[in-house]
Amino acid sequence: MIKPSPATKLADMQRNFISDCLSGKLTKDNTLMVDDIDTRVISAQGLMGIYQNSAIANITHSLSLTYPVIEKLVGDDFFRATCRQFIREVWPTSANMDDYGEEFSAFLAEFEHVKHLAYLADVARLEWAFHQSSLADNANITDWSTLAQVTDILQLQFVLAPSHRLISSAYPVDEIWQVNQDNALADIEVDFSHQHDETNNSTFLALIRPELKTVIVPITLGEFEFLQCCENEETFEQAMISASSKQADFSVDDSLKKFIELAIIIGFKGND
Repeated sequence: MIKPSPATKLADMQRNFISDCLSGKLTKDNTLMVDDIDTRVISAQGLMGIYQNSAIANITHSLSLTYPVIEKLVGDDFFRATCRQFIREVWPTSANMDDYGEEFSAFLAEFEHVKHLAYLADVARLEWAFHQSSLADNANITDWSTLAQVTDILQLQFVLAPSHRLISSAYPVDEIWQVNQDNALADIEVDFSHQHDETNNSTFLALIRPELKTVIVPITLGEFEFLQCCENEETFEQAMISASSKQADFSVDDSLKKFIELAIIIGFKGND
């Protein structure tokens, strides 16, 4: 039923099609595709309304796969309405829907209807990190016996697994995430007693996919700082100093052992 008029360029028609899908309620006056649709059977706004509803429903389904905990927390109907508003503000730019939804946490942080759920945006950040970790490349782990050949261990840089992600929050987002899993125990309650303001985070998490499944690992402030330094390609010495400045009892031996066993740290470089 879409029959481009001779005067319409393909790029213009594509832009008009997307605009109609995003425009909300379509009318005779605001349907941009009106000149490119055979209206003998159905009106332009009627046909584009079908495409609009279908597109938004498919994108909403994709968001529900990425943000299942958010959907549980706010309910199905509210989640769909929220997604509809988000989609109109942030349209997909990639044909791969795995790339879509990163901005959802920022959207929730400013969305007036959920301002009373202050933790919601951070839960969304955790879910996006989980999503990205699950899709990341597999890790090639270094033969750690070669570490003995390093002349100055303090100047090397540790390499982190592609699937690692770091999250910090003022809220117990890992507990919120856990109690909303299908296998969660019914009697578990989220402890908000250690909640701080947004400038004084109390929850620090590392996400990693050591095999087929992504796991969420609680870590300390010092460990979080250490891994951030590794992300920034700082030396082992710099990472230790920075971590110890954040956490007086930071144990580099225990932390390194843990991160290597979890395959968060997968190798090293520098100091050849």
